[in-house]
Amino acid sequence: MNIHLVCTGTELLIGHTLNTNQHFIGGCLDAAGYRLAAERCVPDTGAAIAAAVREELARADVVITIGGLGPTTDDLTRDSVARELGVPLKYHPDVHAVITAYLAGRNVTVPAESLRIQAMVPENATPLLNRNGTAPGLWCPASGGKVVVMLPGPPRELQPMFQEQVLPRLRELAPPEVARVAFSVCGLPESAVAEVVERELAPFADIEPAYCARPAQVEVRLSATPALKARLELARARLMECLGDAVLPAGCSEPAQAVGSMLLERRLWVATAESCTGGWIAKTLTDLPGASAWFSGGLVTYSNDWKECLLDVPEAILNDYGAVSAETVTAMLEALFRRYEADAGMAVTGIAGPAGGTADKPVGLVYIATGLRAQRQVSRHLFPGNRDSVRQRTVTTALNQLRLQLLQAR
Repeated sequence: MNIHLVCTGTELLIGHTLNTNQHFIGGCLDAAGYRLAAERCVPDTGAAIAAAVREELARADVVITIGGLGPTTDDLTRDSVARELGVPLKYHPDVHAVITAYLAGRNVTVPAESLRIQAMVPENATPLLNRNGTAPGLWCPASGGKVVVMLPGPPRELQPMFQEQVLPRLRELAPPEVARVAFSVCGLPESAVAEVVERELAPFADIEPAYCARPAQVEVRLSATPALKARLELARARLMECLGDAVLPAGCSEPAQAVGSMLLERRLWVATAESCTGGWIAKTLTDLPGASAWFSGGLVTYSNDWKECLLDVPEAILNDYGAVSAETVTAMLEALFRRYEADAGMAVTGIAGPAGGTADKPVGLVYIATGLRAQRQVSRHLFPGNRDSVRQRTVTTALNQLRLQLLQAR
């Protein structure tokens, strides 16, 4: 089944809005065993939407459109698709009733004409009711057994609608086409990971590997036909064994998840002291549900004064070695154990750029200190990339460094 996606929205094209809907739908289709074959983005004009749907229908079995289903003048998807399919729009009283009930439950009133616009449905289409908004989705048959699916743009409306109402219908159209398994590797370059994967997959010629490299992390994906699911699992187990502790546990896509799981299991509390990352490590940890059971808190000590005041970093260390040094990051970590009574800790200091670097301490220089009460590790890194890349690499590397220490301390 060939599935194509058409995203509508001038705000996407000019960079005002990040297209998270494509990321979500692509991930859902992949997990369900389908491939998103193509994606395109067009502005909020009727001509552009109609042309995109017409061109994609010529190549796809299912075309999914996103956005343009509201009642305003720039919401043109419903009308454009109906004209392209050659069917009229008809008033749907059941859709009108659902929208009216949704608004009444929130004590909201809208103009009657707006309600009527959103209750217009292409002839022969099936409304996909929206429990998180007013714009219904639309499942529209097209010639040749093809389908156009229109979905609203807001993610909180689109996501449950796609999972609950679109995916089941796709499964009725065609069985899954591909099976995939994946695992994540931390602390090894993509080339080193690929070397192991290619070597160990030699006996598995029917399995296709792919790699997604992120700062300080590589995701390995293995694909095959659904009939080879058991063989995929066997190949994954073999690769994970060969790559050893660099592999994150099953179900963990980020090192933070593995760290949190081990801390919870051992009833340990972790704290953070951050300079160049500005609280990013703490945010990554607290993004995880249940972090309150193992995360004590974090300190963002950007200035030297705050390093001295909140982390007891001696003035002499800052004067003699500087804020970006092994000596300073060690003192930051020690304060987490001594002053804040943490069981585990992470401290980072560095020069994220683009300014601030010198010949001795260039942009990208980062010191990371992690440890448990009886175990310490300080590492020096020179990370490439822009400010965001340096900071993201620092976060992932610090978390992975502590993860490995927790593994060793078992």
